[in-house]
Amino acid sequence: MQAFERSQATISFKTDGTILDANENFCKAVGYSRDEIIGKSHRMFVKPDDAQSPAYAAFWKRLASGEFDRGQYKRIGKNGREIWLEASYNPVIRGGKVIKVVKIATDITDSKRESLESRGKLDALSRAQAVIEFTPDGKILTANKNFLDTLGYSLDEIVGKHHQIFCEPDYRASKEYADFWPRLAKGEFFNDEFRRLRKDGSSVYIQATYNPILDDEGKVFKVVKFATDVSGRVTALQQIGAGLERLSDNNIRITIDEPFVDEFEHLRHDFNESLAKFQGTLEEVLSQTLMLTEKSGDMSSSANGIAHRSEQQAAALEETSAALEQITVTVRQSAERTAEAHRLVTEANSVAANSVQVVTATVDAIGRIESASKEITSIISVIDEIAFQTNLLALNAGVEAARAGEAGKGFAVVAQEVRELAQRSASAAKQISGLIANSSAEVKEGVRLVGETGQALKHIEGYVKSINANIESISVGAREQSTSLNEINAAVNSLDQMTQQNAGMVSSMGAIAESVSAAASELETLVKRFKLNRRKWIREPGSEASKLGPEARGYGKNTIYQNKANGAAPQIGGEKNQRSAA
Repeated sequence: MQAFERSQATISFKTDGTILDANENFCKAVGYSRDEIIGKSHRMFVKPDDAQSPAYAAFWKRLASGEFDRGQYKRIGKNGREIWLEASYNPVIRGGKVIKVVKIATDITDSKRESLESRGKLDALSRAQAVIEFTPDGKILTANKNFLDTLGYSLDEIVGKHHQIFCEPDYRASKEYADFWPRLAKGEFFNDEFRRLRKDGSSVYIQATYNPILDDEGKVFKVVKFATDVSGRVTALQQIGAGLERLSDNNIRITIDEPFVDEFEHLRHDFNESLAKFQGTLEEVLSQTLMLTEKSGDMSSSANGIAHRSEQQAAALEETSAALEQITVTVRQSAERTAEAHRLVTEANSVAANSVQVVTATVDAIGRIESASKEITSIISVIDEIAFQTNLLALNAGVEAARAGEAGKGFAVVAQEVRELAQRSASAAKQISGLIANSSAEVKEGVRLVGETGQALKHIEGYVKSINANIESISVGAREQSTSLNEINAAVNSLDQMTQQNAGMVSSMGAIAESVSAAASELETLVKRFKLNRRKWIREPGSEASKLGPEARGYGKNTIYQNKANGAAPQIGGEKNQRSAA
């Protein structure tokens, strides 16, 4: 008994719950000393609400009647500390009457807390996940509500059945499934994404772990599966994957109209919005490409027109340059002739001056005739000689005037008159030689006529000087005109070269325009590979458009919602991501 007292916590009560005695182990468990609890009621170890409950009264009534009670009890120690006891309440009977109740207890507070913590975690998992338990060979022991709701079964419909009711026939017959449960029975852990069948035969995707539970000897006595329904995620990935597959085939006619689960709904919106923006960009590129093709064609035509006109302009400039060259030669020759005329006029001016001197000498000679009659014969001879020279000079002046052309016509007339006058002087001299003695009056008349001749020659000299000045101006103008024409000719040659260069550049621009047009056509061809969506809106859940069927909503054969040939929904990835083990 002493050994028992040392290992167990014991306390004794009256039948009404009054404490009679308690050993050291019990006092240590509740945190009180023996003196603090003797004579007190058992109520001090329970919560006030529990102490006032009918169940508590019934508990002591049963003990007082001799009924044994055993279990795990939550009690309150000193300072309100919560403790757990594994205990038995043992009524002590003498003479058929219960004289006291002895409680034998073990403090299980630590283990109980661990158990409660584990249970709390399991309950939390059970609330958040689907949980099902199996025997090591795959028979169903139990399942929580989440699992039953996900698969569409009631608990009675699955307990005792094998796990294979959730698997597709092909997978049940596979070697992978044949090895699955033996591996679990050996303690192997599984964590993966699995496809399972609901009660109605539809597919459900779950992210699950199969957890073998070991006993004290390390043997698996059951398998607990924790699962989360990821059908929404898989469906979202399937639809987005199908959309991307269409996009890789240059098809952007489709949008995803069926809503995803909340956590992936933003992906649907982003996908649809991306397609809309991509389509808008492609339409803008196509529009700009068409405009570029048109404009490059216009530019090519304009360049060809400019090139043709540049060639014509170059030819015209070349002809102009040749004409200017000819004009330059003509003007140069004219300047040379003008210089020659200036020289002749200068000579004529010199001759006229000499003639004036001759006339003056003639007047002096006639005066001497009047004063010296005896020398008339010799003077007449001189006059005759002078007349001869004058005639010769007049003849030369006439020749020079003829050379002067139109400008020398007046001078030629004067020269002719001088020549005629010289002839008359000679004739007069002859007459004078015969009549000198009797015609002094005629000598005087000759003097007068010679004076007038001198005045006429002076006038001729003035005219010649004026003609000389005008010809000098013409000569200067001709030289300046020749210089200007040379400069114009050089400018025209330069313009001709630039025009030819421009023609070459325009030809190059035309080739560039043709290249741009070809590139634009190629770009247009590339853009037209994309199958654009002609729908002008993206339907959202709840819209009128979203309530229409696929045919009315413009899906046609391009919709990602069409079933495959075998009627199954489109799947993502290979067999690895669609494992049927569960």
